[in-house]
Amino acid sequence: MPDDAIQPANVRAGIDVCDLGDAVFGVTRSQTQRFTRDSNRVIHDNMDHILVQLFLKGGGVTSDNQHIVAGDMLIIDLDQPHDMINTDFENLTLVLPRELRPEISDMLAPLHGLKLSGDNPMIRFMATGFLNLWDSIPDMTTHQAGSAMHGTLNLMQGCLGRESMMPDAVDTPTSIALAKVISRYVDANLSENLTPASLAQTFRMSRSQIYRIFAPHGGVANYLWDRRLQRSLQLLSQHRYSHKNISTIAFDCGFNSESHFSRAFRAKFKITPSQVRADALAARNRYQATEASSAAYAAGLPNWVRQL
Repeated sequence: MPDDAIQPANVRAGIDVCDLGDAVFGVTRSQTQRFTRDSNRVIHDNMDHILVQLFLKGGGVTSDNQHIVAGDMLIIDLDQPHDMINTDFENLTLVLPRELRPEISDMLAPLHGLKLSGDNPMIRFMATGFLNLWDSIPDMTTHQAGSAMHGTLNLMQGCLGRESMMPDAVDTPTSIALAKVISRYVDANLSENLTPASLAQTFRMSRSQIYRIFAPHGGVANYLWDRRLQRSLQLLSQHRYSHKNISTIAFDCGFNSESHFSRAFRAKFKITPSQVRADALAARNRYQATEASSAAYAAGLPNWVRQL
């Protein structure tokens, strides 16, 4: 209950839900309640989903004092804490597994806990798509419903891609979520010419938002520099990349010349790239020799000991 009072004997609540195979779609109705999801719950239940909620009736107030009313949408990333007090309400909720459509999930995760106002025509357009799908599902086959769901997700992706839903003032939890999404993108595209301007364009944000998000890392350029060096260290240390020469690894990590890379690498790690590779090879040889010695020793033991 909102005031932490004793739960009443009779609670008015219900859910009409449709399992669409990949995602779940349904209407929830309930009397006033407090919805709390703390860090411990996030860690232990491992619910890697995103909720997209359209409020049909009622609303509530989020922990950062955003007032939700009918017609608004709310994004809840179950990988992040959330706290909200609802009035008596009815909402239409899409439960989206993060890995089903990663490109959409990466758009939604930074919007965690944020109100998407029904005053925005793009939000109303998305809401109409949600309602049309829900109204049509009872007459659809399972295959048709799955296809319609993917069409609705494409509609949502198009709306989110055309217009930034992020306010200019980005709070700390949202900054953390955004940094997580952008860092995954950076790690996957280190060979590209990444700049604050290109990141702002990719994530439909202002450059000032990008700068604020990465201020704790010493700025965007410093973060990119560090990630490129850390990635190169990983590649040089792993045997599966031993077929790549050092210059190739440097270019793969976004450096324009091997000499420039070597100087930067030595300045950060106090060791040269070639020494890292040689040390990794020597460590691997020692490990293989130890494994061979252990295997030879085990071969002379009784069967029941070896089976342990």
